[in-house]
Amino acid sequence: MKNQFKYILALLVILTEISCSKDLLDKQPIDKFSETTVWQDLNLVETYVNNQYKVLPKLGWYDWIRAYHMSSFTDEATHKYGYHGINDYWGGVMSPSITTGIDVWSYHYKFIQGCNIFLANIENVPTELTADQEKKDRLTGEILALRAWSYMDLAARYGGVVLVTEPFGLDDDFSRSRSSFDEVLAQVVNDLDTATDLLPLNYTDDNNWGRFTKGAALAIKARMLLYAASPLFNPSGDLEKWQTAANAAKAVIDLNNYDLEPEFKQVFLTNKNNEIILSRGNDAINNDGLFSYFGVVEGLGGGIDGNGYASGWSSTMINQDLVDAFEWNDGTAFDWNNPVDAADPYGIGVNGQIDSEGNPLKSRDPRFYASVTFDGTYWINNAEVEFWVTEESNNFMGSIEDPGFRIDQTVYGNNSVGNPVLGNDTPEISYIYRKSMDPLYNIAEEQYPRSTPWIIIRYAEILLNYAEASFEAGDEGTALTYLNMVRDRVSMPAISASGDELREKIRHERRIELCFETHRFFDARRWKIAHIEFSKPIKGMRVVKDKNSDTKVYNVYEHAQRTWPEQYYLQPIPQYELNRVDLTQNPGYD
Repeated sequence: MKNQFKYILALLVILTEISCSKDLLDKQPIDKFSETTVWQDLNLVETYVNNQYKVLPKLGWYDWIRAYHMSSFTDEATHKYGYHGINDYWGGVMSPSITTGIDVWSYHYKFIQGCNIFLANIENVPTELTADQEKKDRLTGEILALRAWSYMDLAARYGGVVLVTEPFGLDDDFSRSRSSFDEVLAQVVNDLDTATDLLPLNYTDDNNWGRFTKGAALAIKARMLLYAASPLFNPSGDLEKWQTAANAAKAVIDLNNYDLEPEFKQVFLTNKNNEIILSRGNDAINNDGLFSYFGVVEGLGGGIDGNGYASGWSSTMINQDLVDAFEWNDGTAFDWNNPVDAADPYGIGVNGQIDSEGNPLKSRDPRFYASVTFDGTYWINNAEVEFWVTEESNNFMGSIEDPGFRIDQTVYGNNSVGNPVLGNDTPEISYIYRKSMDPLYNIAEEQYPRSTPWIIIRYAEILLNYAEASFEAGDEGTALTYLNMVRDRVSMPAISASGDELREKIRHERRIELCFETHRFFDARRWKIAHIEFSKPIKGMRVVKDKNSDTKVYNVYEHAQRTWPEQYYLQPIPQYELNRVDLTQNPGYD
């Protein structure tokens, strides 16, 4: 068994060192160079570091499970085709041998090995000029930050993991024990503190956009400390941990290097803006071998279907409960029991209009329109998205479950399940992902999508981290100030709550502001509410239109039941790892 592990590690070392590039976002293999050659040339060392950036998540078909598709493992969304073990996950059967697509154990340790090889060799790389030493220091900071990212992600998913800070050789003893979560935390913080001292505040050359900066290292530290202070990893409610998390978020704010972009939806459609702290670009020109126009378009949700756009698969379908969570723009909650809300749930019939006294009629939170594609919204070339269906007899009385109800496949919304040709690829629940999808990109006219980044961490998250940690540490005034900064950007009214109500408002704001950005997967678990929220059924919408008018009736229905066992708070250590090393398994998986 040990010999088998040696060969695997040897292969990982080779794979780590032969794939490099001349530019961070233009990674080409340099397998013609030997290991010895790499550590004699600082430029080759830089290409080695560039290759390690592949550990970071990005948009696109092949990296989807570490990006927005994580939403399908939460109450935000479901996946039409159940790729990557999603159905096993929601069936409650995730186990050491059925790890599903969220298993990242071997993925991260491959990159950790690469980081450790760098740290073992970097001191021997010759430097002749002061600029060479500065470059060496900066590259060291990047590697430390990348290793910290891997250990943060591992710890957030599995709890304490095996800490490895030196490269494994073929003759090494691979017997290691799991460290505690706090020991992993200490390693992450130490790596990031060192990285912060070595990294620049900004880069003057746009070709370096996407590299780690001081702000990125501090932001990851703030996220890790927020996780550490939360109930999952801080069951005693130690207030000092919350204050430490607050201080870490404030350190990013105090850099005065970031700001909220004025227009929310544009944050996700531009490759570079003042709100992005760390991102990974994605385009045809500067690709890392995982780019294709199909990968980006389908990876971003599959178009809107029904009209043949990008073959339209609509794979990520948004849960009605999340749709309902978006407030009206006056700050009131949406309520299906309110006849006005139920008649126009998306605010599109009244959006921008005024009543008889000149008062504006309400629409939904602007972030709703930037995040979710729904019936009646507009897409490419101002084409209206039509998820509605009609009933054969046109005598629909308001219950989609009525045994007499039959969808009419002669009169149907073009993007709906009623479409007899393309209906199988449409979103049954009438909502799909919109955030990060460029509404102006037309696959029929443009060879490649425009450059669309995957934002790993942005300033709005830091403000919400600071608000939450400050509140839990006992400072409600600071919490309200920074919470309302995020709401003010989209002209949502300020919140004035306190106590438990304020805690819920903070959590609600994270759910809305950060939806589809992977945060819900970690937030619901660290708050210890996932076993409640993730066990609720996924709900969908049937929009039924009268054939003789534009009148629509909106019907919420239960699309799928879900099971989320409490052992899921920590993912199982994979069986393939247990076969090699004797490790303690997480509770509930024995």
